[in-house]
Amino acid sequence: MKNFLKFSGVILTLLIVLLVVALMWATSRLAKDDPAVIRPSYKNYEMGKGAADGSLKPNAVGYIVDSAGRGRIMPPMPAEKPMDIHTSANQEHNMSLRSCFWPGPRARNGVFTNDANSFSLENQFPDTGTTYIPTALKLPEGAKLIVQGDFPYMRHWNFNIYNSRGEPLDSLNDIDIQPDEGSKNPFRPGVRRDTKNRKYTFTILNGKPPLPRPANTLYTHADAGSEVFMWMRNYVPDQSINYLGGVALPRVSMVLADGKKLEGDAACQASNSPMRGKQLPSSVDERAWVLLTHLPWVDTNNVGAKDVEARPLQAFFSRRQVVTDLFFPLFSARQSKLVGGWWSNKATRYGYTYLSRNYGRVYLMTAKLPRTPKNWHGENDNPEIYDMRYTSVCTGGSLTAASTTDCIYDEQLAASTDGSGRYALVISRQEDRPVNATTSCGVAWIDMGNGDGMVSGSPNFVSLINRHTQVHANFKHSWFSVTQPGHEKEAMGDYLPYVLNLKEKSRFEALGCPVNKSKLWAMLPK
Repeated sequence: MKNFLKFSGVILTLLIVLLVVALMWATSRLAKDDPAVIRPSYKNYEMGKGAADGSLKPNAVGYIVDSAGRGRIMPPMPAEKPMDIHTSANQEHNMSLRSCFWPGPRARNGVFTNDANSFSLENQFPDTGTTYIPTALKLPEGAKLIVQGDFPYMRHWNFNIYNSRGEPLDSLNDIDIQPDEGSKNPFRPGVRRDTKNRKYTFTILNGKPPLPRPANTLYTHADAGSEVFMWMRNYVPDQSINYLGGVALPRVSMVLADGKKLEGDAACQASNSPMRGKQLPSSVDERAWVLLTHLPWVDTNNVGAKDVEARPLQAFFSRRQVVTDLFFPLFSARQSKLVGGWWSNKATRYGYTYLSRNYGRVYLMTAKLPRTPKNWHGENDNPEIYDMRYTSVCTGGSLTAASTTDCIYDEQLAASTDGSGRYALVISRQEDRPVNATTSCGVAWIDMGNGDGMVSGSPNFVSLINRHTQVHANFKHSWFSVTQPGHEKEAMGDYLPYVLNLKEKSRFEALGCPVNKSKLWAMLPK
């Protein structure tokens, strides 16, 4: 027995030493950028005249050290597209829309700041078709928080409650909010979107929702005094007027257990949390990403990617599922529990895959485009028939940087659809963009970016994310229809996105203008 304990102690000591050495090695790789890594250079890493908060610009290849001393490779800022939400014209005004409870808007890197330690950086795979306001709060015993305002002029709008792991616990969607007496909810079918009386009130309470659940109520799923997180999402405001959709920030008040009502700064102080207005931590530690991508059985230069002609996206269930599939595929679950992560939206399901520029410089993503309402031009009709409220495609970085390079949403994608409703989206770096990858030639384009966002990491890594938001109950071919991994095609049919590898831009340019899409569709699996 003594020999066994002695042997076990030696093994445990060796494992601890090995772990310490591994962490020291990973930390050393994050200390400064590796000059041997060949990266593309770009002129713009921020919008307009520079970051609205005056933070420093990265160097020509995107390298910057944040105020906490951490290095990061920032993604490039692509040129603005028609109907983009974050623009050089509105960014400074948007930055000013904040209050003591709502710390201000967050969007992709470069929209408001280049400081990776700043509140304004978004590091949770943001969609550039929306603007996020994350806040944190604590509710005393017996207290309730009351939120009041006007329904905004935008495509979709909701609130999510989260735990500290970024997993969504509760949500309240625009269409489900009962309007105040004498008002109407402009998100409901049959109600004009420009209705004048559009006021709402909802309440936030501690604990879990009872049955039956009261209307217009969000629950923290936590005990009194516990810190919880809440995000307000603002999708596609009409004509990009501002991220709030042309209305004021919601007003917040608190009613204490004794009936006393606090408003303004007093309500903010009573609900204050140490994390309000602070930068969220990365979902996957930087050192863990370095170690995982250098495991002996992992292709460090092409993490998650496959050198194939056509590859479908897969459904997202949880952070654990993503990490396991990438680095420990033998342990991938056949039945994954839908938990979410990276501060995901309960009204949204996601599909994702990974690409590598080592395998191809030009890719094309395609699927049948779901029917969605249109609003950017200020349309007043609210259609009753649609498949989902919103869909988009984004490119981004690693699980740790969780940055976004570029996105495109349904109204921007629509011009690339053919007679069957299938869209064609080219994905490449700016330098590899085919001359016929344009709307006038019948296709859309987004920027591939400059890698995983990690110091000494891969400049050829690409994450690709597809969102399906607030899906209509009658539509059965969305990511919500995928109940277990590997059943995506069975559940989604022609709405399942595939990525086609065109390798080089010359091959795509040979398809002419208008692009001969029949040759592209011939690459899809039969």
